[in-house]
Amino acid sequence: MEFIYSPAVRRLPSLPALRAFEAAARLGSFAAAAEELKLTPSAISHQVRALEAWFDRPLFLRTTRRVELTDEGRRLLGDLTQAFDLIHDSCAALRAPSQRRELAVHCAPSFAAKWLSPRLAAFMQAHPSITPRLTSDAEPPDLRQNAALDVAITYGRPPERAGVEVEALGLERTVPMCAPRLVPAEPSPAAVLRLPLIESKLNPVHWADWCRLNRLRLPDAARPSFDRGSLAIAAAVDGVGVALETTRFAEAELARGELVLLDGPGFRQIERETHFLCWRRADRQGPALLAFREWLAQQLAREVAVPAAR
Repeated sequence: MEFIYSPAVRRLPSLPALRAFEAAARLGSFAAAAEELKLTPSAISHQVRALEAWFDRPLFLRTTRRVELTDEGRRLLGDLTQAFDLIHDSCAALRAPSQRRELAVHCAPSFAAKWLSPRLAAFMQAHPSITPRLTSDAEPPDLRQNAALDVAITYGRPPERAGVEVEALGLERTVPMCAPRLVPAEPSPAAVLRLPLIESKLNPVHWADWCRLNRLRLPDAARPSFDRGSLAIAAAVDGVGVALETTRFAEAELARGELVLLDGPGFRQIERETHFLCWRRADRQGPALLAFREWLAQQLAREVAVPAAR
């Protein structure tokens, strides 16, 4: 004889009634629950009363101005919240990839902190179906070996790798900048060198390059140094000295007037391709990657030149 196991049929109240109760109990209001569930307050009240009838006990204590949970209602709310959270997580994990898109972005630290992170909210608003995941490190990753990453933004051109596309994120101005109180009365390249100079160790542009371009001799004096452009910018804001950094890193400080560019007709400018976008050639038609590249190009096109000190 063959025995077939059949689980007992679960006796459950109406799911809409459970949802109505959970929303009203969690939000503390039938009106708020109605707004969340796109129902009328009377519909919420009807569902809750039906649930109370099923349990044969009250779940809310009703007064003229508000409702409060009974002890049984509080216990049911705690269990239902966990159950609905579990259902939500299980369904989200099984949604089709076309409905769930994540974009794993690896970014150089200062670019991430000073340029990309302040703009991510705008990207998410423009592309609500894409969830960015941002990691940061100075060492450029090998996208061939790290499938968990979709795209990388590097500081300096990364090594050439088969199957990986590299695109420069435009020319960047690297300019001396300092706190307003340090600006010389008559700004000139020679006057800049009379101020304390801040060294940004990872910057591919150094004070020696700037001096050579402006036909000056770099002083032999020791210089405070930082291993991140963002730290050099912060030191300049604090009045430590003059930072030689890209204006992209300092756009917020320049806009607020915390820093001033030491630049003008008598200065020779340094413009270089400093940051690079990398992605796997095989992934180039991915919707999330295409959206990010298009959005990035739009943001870069909006960069505005900052006037120098006068």
